[in-house]
Amino acid sequence: MLLYHPDLGQISITFRRNSHRVTARWKNGILALSVPEGISRDEIARVLEDFIPRLLSSRPNLRYTPDQTLTFPLASFRIARQTHMPDRILGRAALPMSSLEVGSSLDFQNDTTTRAISDMLCRLARRVAPEVLLPHARSIADRLGRHPVEWKVSRGHRILGQCSASGVISLSYVLLFLPEELCDYVIAHEIAHLTELNHSPAFHTLLNSYLGGCERQLVARLRAYTWPVLRS
Repeated sequence: MLLYHPDLGQISITFRRNSHRVTARWKNGILALSVPEGISRDEIARVLEDFIPRLLSSRPNLRYTPDQTLTFPLASFRIARQTHMPDRILGRAALPMSSLEVGSSLDFQNDTTTRAISDMLCRLARRVAPEVLLPHARSIADRLGRHPVEWKVSRGHRILGQCSASGVISLSYVLLFLPEELCDYVIAHEIAHLTELNHSPAFHTLLNSYLGGCERQLVARLRAYTWPVLRS
């Protein structure tokens, strides 16, 4: 079900049969609300009023501009205007720089355009990630002297990395949108799981040794990082 709120914009509501509480999060710039089955619209409205201050403070504030270049250690992305297909966004994946061209009829200040640009940036990153992210990860593994059975690039954007019990490490393509030290932190985190497949004190001791004693600082920086694409 979809609702429109004057402050929160479009809201997507999902009814959960076994849920007993209301949860809310931003997803691609739209508020996604999960509510118990049978709850009335009036009850939803009352809950939203209580949530408004927190939701507004956590709302993704992402905007792109024409002639913008997003530059990262492993890949760069240039955003420009184009007029030959005014209602579309065109993309070309390439290294060292991919290009994204926004149709002249699309408003950069519009949330729908922002989501579409973010989606295209992610599509381009997925295309080039195997060529740059995996070699970079292998070089870190070489330096640390630990190697997985296999490296993979995952299509998910919420989970940045995973290490399976069989020794396969999967890294999200969105690592391309991180500064080098934060990207390297995620990679080192998964490499440490080859030795300690948990988050025990032994794991953190090992990871901290990989990171030159900076694990806490890097975790804090990653949590505070402002992503250039929508991940919520």
